[in-house]
This record gives sequence, structure tokens and C-alpha cells, in this order.
Amino acid sequence: MISHIASLRITSGPYAGGFVIAPNGKFNWYFAQLGLLPIVQYLSATNLETYIRPYLDLYLRSVNADYSIDDVEFPMGSYDYNNYRRVLSDSDDSYAATLLSLVARYLHASNNWAWWEANKAKLKTIAYRNIAMAVKPNGLTSVFQPGRNSANSIGYLMDNCEAYRGLRDFAGLLRERGDGDSAYYDNFATGIGNALARLFQSTSAGFTPGDAYTSTLNIFYPGTTCQVFVQGFGVSECAPLFDSAWKYLNNYSPSWEDGRYDAYAWGVLGYVAAKRGMYTQAKAQMATIERQFAANRAMVTINELGFYQRTRSVLAGAADV
Repeated sequence: MISHIASLRITSGPYAGGFVIAPNGKFNWYFAQLGLLPIVQYLSATNLETYIRPYLDLYLRSVNADYSIDDVEFPMGSYDYNNYRRVLSDSDDSYAATLLSLVARYLHASNNWAWWEANKAKLKTIAYRNIAMAVKPNGLTSVFQPGRNSANSIGYLMDNCEAYRGLRDFAGLLRERGDGDSAYYDNFATGIGNALARLFQSTSAGFTPGDAYTSTLNIFYPGTTCQVFVQGFGVSECAPLFDSAWKYLNNYSPSWEDGRYDAYAWGVLGYVAAKRGMYTQAKAQMATIERQFAANRAMVTINELGFYQRTRSVLAGAADV
């Protein structure tokens, strides 16, 4: 799947270096980052500078004045990457968070600390404006920066797990480089982790999908799928709840690994299964994704390819990224 992810790279136009979500698809930065994260450890030094650094440079060049970023749509049925329009992104918090995680993996793989020194101030602002400044009184981040999309200020569990991981990864980088701001971002991550734990409902032994929900949901999305994110993104404050959340998913969405609930693959479920040592389920979902890839390539988007690769890496005993 590494080659399939690489094949989605945009090679011409103002967004050269970005990645479409599927052949002839749009450019969603968040999906691209979920696809790129798992392949960093497998790339040569040359390919890190071919696929990852130009992408990061493109992101930093493309942010808006408020340090949010817009998605990019191209004409359907055409590979004309000079003809595009910018559209509102799906979120601000998850886009920034997965960028920070990708930056951390790129730097650990490349040791390109000159790049870090040149860009760390802008990265701090991205982290502050899209995540830290978006933290609500209850400790969860809002989907969007204040005022950017006032219609959606929910603190979603999935987004906040990604925000938590991005902040932890970013704080780790700062700490390694002797930057005193590391504690600032770590403290926000701890607050998010504790707020996520408060989304757990003891009566139903599961998580609500976010702070706009008063109870857990038994439907596949977002009700049962959200249960695995705390473990998938390593939210240590929720570790005592991992087993209950996993049981909730399997109780209310049994046989999820055969793809019966959604046309999209939901590769994150197989990834968490692999992390938990549930190898039969993980391998069964990988087989489902392979069948989907052959039957309807467009439904196996770059983020799904990324989680497929993560599952494969865990099963092979490689680093859990």
C-alpha cells in the first residue's frame, strides 16, 4: 500500500506535493496526513525529501491568515491541477493535530533539524490557533477556531483524540530540542485526555461521540466507531477504559471486520484490533479492504490506506506509529 499512497501525489500546479484522497479526487489535508504518517518509517532519506518535506512545506505555505487551512477541489473527470477551488475544511483541530504528528515523524526519521528551526515558530502558531485556543471550558477542543464555523463548535471524541496525539508529539519535539514551551502543549494534552475520560458513560460502559451527546449511541458511526479512538491515538488518561470501549464496539457492531456497516473501510478499527492482539479480526478486515480496493478503488481513500498500513506494520512487529 505504500506505493499506492505515493501514487496519489499531485505532481503539477500550485498544489504539487500534495496528495489527493483517491484517483481523480480532491485534496483533503487531514486525510493526506493520515495516509502519510504510517509510511514515514519505510521511506529512504531520498524519498523523505521527495514525499514528506515538500508536503510539509506546501502546508505551511497554504495556511490562511488565521493559520487554518482550506481543502482543495479539482474538476471531476479531469487531472487538471491548475484548475481548482478552495473549500472549507472538515475541521481545524484534526488538520493541525495530524500535521504536528507528521512533522514529528518526519524529523525523527530525517534529523533535518535545520528545517525544524526554520519552521518551529509557525508550527507553534498553528498548534496554538487551531488546538490550544480552541479548547473549551470543558477541556475539549472545538472542531473549528472561534468564529470560523460557528455552526459547529462541538468537541468530538475522534477529533480530540487526534488533537491529544498531535500535542503530545509536538511537546515531545519541543522537549527534545530544549524548548521550554513543551510543558505548555503537554498541559493542554493532559487536559484533553482528562476531558475525554469524562465522556465515558458508566451506565452503558461506552463513550459518547462528543460533548453534544448526552448518552452513548449504538449506531455504527459515530456511536460505535468512536470507541476505539482513545486507544488508537494512545490517550493514556483513558487507558483503564480501553477494554470497555472495545467491548462496546463489538457488542453493538458485531462482525464489523467484514465491512457490513459502511461502504468505507474504517481501517482504524483493524488497526486497534492489531494493537490489542486481536489478530484474526485485524487480518479479516485487511482482507475486506483488499476486496474493496479491487472492486471500488475510490472507496479506499488515502486515510484508509494509511490505517491499513498501520495494521500491517503492527502485525509485522514494526514500530507502532
